[in-house]
Amino acid sequence: MTRNYGFLAVLAVSAVLLAAPPAHAQAFLTPGGPLVHNPNVQEHCNGAVTLVGDVGVEGRRSTAWNFSAVGGGGESGRFDPTPVLQTKVQLTQGCLNAHFSAIVGSRGTYGAAYAPTALFQVALRAVLPAGGLGPPQHLYGHWETPYGAYGPAVAVDAERDVDPISANFFGRIGFGPNEFAPGPYVVDVWWAGGNPALGGGATGAAFVLKLYQE
Repeated sequence: MTRNYGFLAVLAVSAVLLAAPPAHAQAFLTPGGPLVHNPNVQEHCNGAVTLVGDVGVEGRRSTAWNFSAVGGGGESGRFDPTPVLQTKVQLTQGCLNAHFSAIVGSRGTYGAAYAPTALFQVALRAVLPAGGLGPPQHLYGHWETPYGAYGPAVAVDAERDVDPISANFFGRIGFGPNEFAPGPYVVDVWWAGGNPALGGGATGAAFVLKLYQE
């Protein structure tokens, strides 16, 4: 009986190559630390819903910022220093709920200036009594260590042309641990291009942020 060992070897190598990710790939859901809270503990926030406000822009916007860079905006400083959306809220004790959506353009259609993945962060900055703003603090609902680096974010990897992103967040308003004290805040949506190994920014349109107070 003739054994085609060469053919079997080719099949084995091909299987390994197909199973392994490309050398340049980086996994978004990579653990790291330190974290603000335990991501394995289920959180709760309840209350009667009232509308706080909506903010949005439909036109196309772009950023050259990549998550690999530091010194920018958002919690961790890994996002474009200019938020893609911004609004003000007056929060009372209870919960804040936020829903964000957008249409994100792909690297393949819009060019290598944009990363394969777009990252977003929804965060609060307290309006300080003496003027100015406090540091950004992200709402619950982000992955805190994209690509293993601290920088809470949600993300979408646009395919052939564009893909939508839709994400929900919440934060407890009160005086306990990991809660936001009642008062005035600025709410920002920060963004950047993802996959630090490939570089590039992000492009998209139809950005909308909806806020509810409970």
